[in-house]
Amino acid sequence: MRTRRPLVVIDALASLATAFKDIFPGSTTSSLSSDELAAHVEELGPRAALKPKVLPLDERRLAALLYFDQPTPQAGLLIDLRRSVRVSDSHFARSFCRVFNDDLTHVSSARSLDEHWAALEQTRLRRAVARYLNYRPHKMSNWVRAMEDSMALTYEGRNVRHCLIIARKANRLVQKLQNKFIPLPGGLSIENALLREKWIRTVVDGRRVALLASMQSGTIIGFISLAEVDRNEAALRYAPHETLVPVQAVLAHATHDVALVTSPQNDLFILSGKGSVFQKSHGHWRVLDYEALHERISSRFREDVVIGVLRAAMDLAYERTGALFCLLDSRTELTDLIPDHGHPLAANSHLRRSLRGQNISIWAQRQVITAAAATDGAVVLDQDGSVLDIACMVSSPKEIARLGVREPSMPGARALAAWRASFRGVAINVSEDGPITVYERGAEIGRIG
Repeated sequence: MRTRRPLVVIDALASLATAFKDIFPGSTTSSLSSDELAAHVEELGPRAALKPKVLPLDERRLAALLYFDQPTPQAGLLIDLRRSVRVSDSHFARSFCRVFNDDLTHVSSARSLDEHWAALEQTRLRRAVARYLNYRPHKMSNWVRAMEDSMALTYEGRNVRHCLIIARKANRLVQKLQNKFIPLPGGLSIENALLREKWIRTVVDGRRVALLASMQSGTIIGFISLAEVDRNEAALRYAPHETLVPVQAVLAHATHDVALVTSPQNDLFILSGKGSVFQKSHGHWRVLDYEALHERISSRFREDVVIGVLRAAMDLAYERTGALFCLLDSRTELTDLIPDHGHPLAANSHLRRSLRGQNISIWAQRQVITAAAATDGAVVLDQDGSVLDIACMVSSPKEIARLGVREPSMPGARALAAWRASFRGVAINVSEDGPITVYERGAEIGRIG
């Protein structure tokens, strides 16, 4: 068994590093040396027997500890988030590492991590999300799995798109909802409602109606009329799509409440009252840390402008529509970035003239700007959120040549345009596959999805 341990350690650290790079995009990881690990064990003292899974090292770094089946850590991973560590980061990292260590306990006697490990890996992030969100993680994991299974169902040829809110204190939430809540006499188990009751497949569409379930009993207790729910700024910041703002607003009543929502693009989203958002897309789970992007941009631009441009980017990412938003530091040298700016024969001239001066922080105007952002080209905004140009091509600014910077090889024309525009401010690239990437001065400073 002793001779097998190093092989398992190497495999486990590699698996953990891969997971955290997905959980915290833009982060870097490295294995703790034996001396570093020993120093952490000594610092923990008697606490080492309590098996803490994650240690905050400083404002940017975390240490994830692996115990296997031993009383003290046998290996560790250093995680540099390359940004400030928030409380939610530490809590979720701790939940994930707890699940990871539990899995290691079952397979650590093996020579290498085999198909048993691979099977556990398929459900690990779902189990970690359930543990992070709820004090009944096994039940929550089963409900998430039922939601995943429901996505394969159809009703009259249409894919089923359920929306389920699970409340820890359902009676208290019902009192706050008042006439927005319609009770369901008798109740149904969450699994039966999602997978067996066909009428629910057409009633609960996630746009007008959501199911409300009790976390305590695991049963559906009624319906919520989403159209009547009051919106608020916090919900606007955390909802994956503007149509889900009423759902996030319901969750704002209690931090422990959870919503499970499926999208028309066949993605599964988990929203929490804490503001955390998780997404399962193409078979992989991701943490959508909208607050991290918000923090990166808010130091440069006004709050209402940041909320407006991120709201537009998040909506397009949810819809799987590519777009490019450029927030400029200054209006000067605009023609250096956009060669045909103001030219009477410029492409898309009617659209560009009509939207010039519209503001992305104003709801009605943002709807048109967001729709027009899907047109080939960039949305260029000033510091106040007003459109300077739209559906326009971005060239390489002269500043890049002055700095002697060579254009990098990028995965697409939109990504290259974002890199170019970032030398004039902040550029936000929305990929057709869903990820959102933020650039500043030619460097990637944030990414979700």
